[in-house]
Amino acid sequence: MSTVHLTINLAKITHNARKALAICQPFGLDVVGVTKGVCGLPAVARAMIAGGIKTLGDARLDNIARMRDAGIHEPILLLRSPAPSEVSRCIDLADISLNSDLGVLNALSQEAIRMAKRHRVILMVDLDTGREGFIHDAVPGVCREVLAMDGLKLDGLGVYFSYQSEDSFHFAEQHRLVALAKEIEQERGIALSILSGGSTNVFSSLTLAGKHITGVNQLRIGTAILLGISSSIGPRHIEGFHHDTFVLDAELIEVKKRDRLLGILSLGQLDTEPEHLFPTSPGVTVIGSSSDHMIVDLTESPQPPCVGDYISFCLGYFALSRLTVSPYVKIEYHK
Repeated sequence: MSTVHLTINLAKITHNARKALAICQPFGLDVVGVTKGVCGLPAVARAMIAGGIKTLGDARLDNIARMRDAGIHEPILLLRSPAPSEVSRCIDLADISLNSDLGVLNALSQEAIRMAKRHRVILMVDLDTGREGFIHDAVPGVCREVLAMDGLKLDGLGVYFSYQSEDSFHFAEQHRLVALAKEIEQERGIALSILSGGSTNVFSSLTLAGKHITGVNQLRIGTAILLGISSSIGPRHIEGFHHDTFVLDAELIEVKKRDRLLGILSLGQLDTEPEHLFPTSPGVTVIGSSSDHMIVDLTESPQPPCVGDYISFCLGYFALSRLTVSPYVKIEYHK
């Protein structure tokens, strides 16, 4: 076993994907399985597909290329507006993209024509959410322009909500999104096929609570499927989902007695987000970290660990996303 070892249980990810779909489908919600938290690992993408996911989503074209190179042909949504320098790769790799800039949309149109493709686009709407999107009042005009662009197909509208935003805010702003979509459909005489209403935080705040805004028909879900949690703060587990889908084992390289029994692990902030590591080994508490080391309190361990022993952790989202990028972490799959 390597010094830092991440085990991924693919069957449990498949279960979580199947569970998310079963909860969303009665509300008419399609689920995009988001892979950006695992750097587009093909095995994880296939586990989502095995659970019934039809469309994958990722924010980075390199991750999408990794999945394509592995033979994954399902539709993939690029989860952020491509940069101008990425337009050609976006058309080549992604079937659909979220967009928030007219200049980029024009470039996508020209590149799609050049490549003899038809690229689907969702326009992101900034409903006072503090991140990407066209301002509310500009969206009808942007839609008119996009509908006139060859090579593009306007699929619908989308919105992003920060994981720190309030549940009541999700409810109110999704109503605004639906009203805006109806206004555009009436004005242009079209039907928008997708209203993408948010991610795992909306799944948690509305869908799991039995609430739904009629008209919203898509959620982009990563954290709930990957980790079975709706928030890494706590963490907040979702009932009926597996939460031990990813297990990290890190080797003790030093144990010493001060006023407490302390251990040092061979990983740090270069590898992960220590605040989002949750020890499963009994009596272990994370107390600090540097770039390459993490200090744990072992005082309450039933049997004092020794150098060479491994400490196990379940993960929050930010810990997971950094571990799967780190070249120092060995990844193995439990199928």
